[in-house]
Amino acid sequence: MTFISSSIPVPVARVTGFSCVFDSTETEIRHCVLTGSPTQREEDLHPFLFNAIVIEGGLQPGITKMTSEGIDPDIEIMSDAHNISLIKKKECRVLSSKKFNRNTMPRHYEQNVELFWAERQKTNPKLFNGTKFRLDSVTMTSKPTSVLTMNVGVTDYKDLIGTNWSPEAKDIRNLGLRDCNNSQTYMSDAMGVGAFVQTSDHFLILLRRSADCAEAACLWDVPGGHPEPKEIVGIIPAEDIDPDSLSPAAIVEEIYDSIVRETIDEVNIPRSVLSEPELIGIARNTTSAGRPSVEFFIRCSLTSGEVLSLYNTGSQAEAEESTAIKVVPVGEVPGLQFECPELWNLLAPSAKGCLTLYRQYIRQNGE
Repeated sequence: MTFISSSIPVPVARVTGFSCVFDSTETEIRHCVLTGSPTQREEDLHPFLFNAIVIEGGLQPGITKMTSEGIDPDIEIMSDAHNISLIKKKECRVLSSKKFNRNTMPRHYEQNVELFWAERQKTNPKLFNGTKFRLDSVTMTSKPTSVLTMNVGVTDYKDLIGTNWSPEAKDIRNLGLRDCNNSQTYMSDAMGVGAFVQTSDHFLILLRRSADCAEAACLWDVPGGHPEPKEIVGIIPAEDIDPDSLSPAAIVEEIYDSIVRETIDEVNIPRSVLSEPELIGIARNTTSAGRPSVEFFIRCSLTSGEVLSLYNTGSQAEAEESTAIKVVPVGEVPGLQFECPELWNLLAPSAKGCLTLYRQYIRQNGE
């Protein structure tokens, strides 16, 4: 399989000039408009516009898309680990504040959040309104060392269903652009996590989600779930949690630990055989109005055969969330979208985001 080396300049589609509005640190893109002809090379761009591409009306605030031949429309890349090592826990920071909670919508839309949640509960009584972290935005600094900072608030699953999965999601995002120049300002944007789990014999683990899953039912996905505020403050309603009082270090710990717990509970493999997770990047799910998922790389010291045997015992804590397991040779992952579309089209958007981030990392680092 042929990889694109990071040392080769890659033309970026329709980019010769750009204008940006940054925050005070000049690291977080709030709005960007790109114009011009397809002659600009990647090294001439601001690092946060690396491989950016134009979408209709310009980039959505807070989102940078990477140029990739045929990048899947189900995802947008919010942040990635290009040109640096994968991000370890000690290189991740959190700013937690109520200013990163979603803004309150006009009354009609807020009432419909309750309505849509009630309707979803009727069709799926297993739905539970747990608290979640809201990922508002991210920043990356590279000097003196690389540090990723997540700007985090608090939300819950009801708000996720009632905004990101609302039939009115497009209208809500347009309202956010009109009111705050930010399509995500009224969205729950509950933070998800997912993992590229690689076995000792170099296979990727995929699980087929059950029909009872509230999102991406019956699609193939990487192990994943959500970091949980309850692990820090206990089981209390989202409106009773003050993000400003939460420990940033505890949130980072929960984000990194949650993906390990999800892998254990979904695949049935012990913690002792899993490496510390390293962050590959963050992808937005465009089928759920930009809902973000933080994607990790985890090594497993078991072979794919041993993993399959443990999964098939059916004794995992979250056995009801999946119905089958599949392993894919890691060497085939970078070309999976184009060389195996029959599988790619059956992947959940979160898996597409994870695999796309992995592909970009491999290509940019010449591995």
